[in-house]
Amino acid sequence: MGNFFSQLGLTNRQALLYGAALILLVLVVARWISEWGLVTIHAKNQQIGKVIASIARQGHLRIESAVDPTKLVSLEVVKVTPVEAVESLAAGNDISWRAVCVAAPSKAMVNEAVATLTGTGRIEDWSTSYYPGPPVGMDMVAAIDPRNLTVTLEGPDHDLAKLMDETSQKSGVMTALPKDWNPSPTQRPKSDAAGKVIAALVASAHGVRAEFLFLTERQHRDWGDTEGQAPRVSGGGEGDPSRPSGNETQAGVNSAPNGNPPPAAGPTVQNMPWGARPGTNPDWMEQRQIAQIKKLPKDQQLQAMKDREERKAFFDSLKGLSREERTAKIQDMMANTELGQKIQDSRLLQDAKQSTQRRINRAVSYLNRKAAAKSAQTAQGH
Repeated sequence: MGNFFSQLGLTNRQALLYGAALILLVLVVARWISEWGLVTIHAKNQQIGKVIASIARQGHLRIESAVDPTKLVSLEVVKVTPVEAVESLAAGNDISWRAVCVAAPSKAMVNEAVATLTGTGRIEDWSTSYYPGPPVGMDMVAAIDPRNLTVTLEGPDHDLAKLMDETSQKSGVMTALPKDWNPSPTQRPKSDAAGKVIAALVASAHGVRAEFLFLTERQHRDWGDTEGQAPRVSGGGEGDPSRPSGNETQAGVNSAPNGNPPPAAGPTVQNMPWGARPGTNPDWMEQRQIAQIKKLPKDQQLQAMKDREERKAFFDSLKGLSREERTAKIQDMMANTELGQKIQDSRLLQDAKQSTQRRINRAVSYLNRKAAAKSAQTAQGH
């Protein structure tokens, strides 16, 4: 380095100054690279439209929203990933989020579908697939972009809608296609991140796609608080712990591809984890959970895998039981086992992120139902 500066005709003092400046420049660039795409926001009672725009700009990703852009929200995050910022925004302001891929034969159709989704929360007459799943671990609440989960296509089908549905189940990404457009991709992509698999499928089908995170108002349904019913033990899933299950439709999302019910011989709630949607492939959901765990920090992966195996063993023990027997066994597990305590702790972590008003509303609703149930029991006793 000294010889280099000497060749430039610089004195020792000048060489030292230039050398220090060069080192400082390298450190600044290295820090800039390490923080590229991270989000820092200090917002209190600001319009959500502005907060979303800031997350999108800092995180270098696309975000669409069906939430009133003038809704006032608060968010305090420092150097977090864009998905972590969206998760914090959603959990603290009664909002849900998901990763979405809309694909069609033309850009105009894609743009129209996105505009419809953000305007109404639905895409009518499109084939949509979306499978919320359980959290990756009992003692942690991780915000993971489902587009980054590794997916390996293995289903026997070759048409685009079924391949997209398989990818949706294995990742949690919501996919949407026009019902009258279902080509067969000329190539099946190799094992890769879900976002790349979807991109390859659509490109092979000569289509156009749009990928983004999508925000909607949260559906206020708090399972597990109803007297006499089993607690919700399957967990929330990506960004929304209070979604409907079964064959219900939310924001244009069907529980099975093309909106059709699962075949009679297919999986049912009775032989799947409690609370799972009909139409889900249990093996694919397991692959998804493992892919999620592999995205956790190394020191958390072992515990998350143990939690998954423990929960799976419990779900397996519910197979073949009647609804009443399942309810009783779940209630006993929640009250008297370490697994139940872990689930409750996980729920508390989720609840801690929710707005104060929503926690108050849930508590009031729960107390009202308890009082009504007690009054009904007293009336029956007389």
